[in-house]
Amino acid sequence: MKKLFLICGALLTCFGASAQSGLQPFYDREFNEEFVHVTGTLIGIYLFTSFFLAIIRMALDSRIKRRMIERGISETAVSQYLEPARTDRKSSAIKWFLICACSGIGLGIVNFNLPLGIHSVAIMAVCISLSFLAYYFFIQRSEKKNPA
Repeated sequence: MKKLFLICGALLTCFGASAQSGLQPFYDREFNEEFVHVTGTLIGIYLFTSFFLAIIRMALDSRIKRRMIERGISETAVSQYLEPARTDRKSSAIKWFLICACSGIGLGIVNFNLPLGIHSVAIMAVCISLSFLAYYFFIQRSEKKNPA
């Protein structure tokens, strides 16, 4: 959650840097270039750090597994203990589809209600909230079909 706030804060600094350009900062070419550069840099930093964190996590898990085996704990117990959390790929795909689809719908509605303002933020918040509500109902429905 901290990463999300940090990334959003860094991206919002672009808005502050071009505050003198009026109500429509997206028509400013320099702003667009700066926005793309900042976004690309942040995504690159995120990918770079997540790659190294994954390598470190794998090395530490291997080290812990080896020490647990040396102490006489059965290999099945070690593998169960260090097994990564299982994620339901179908559920995750549906979640991201709903979020992206409702965000697209929200952006379309905002486009029809120009100029940009606080109502644009409200429209996007409602659309994204509706996507999470739809996901919640999807999860409930799938749990009723497949109680595990």
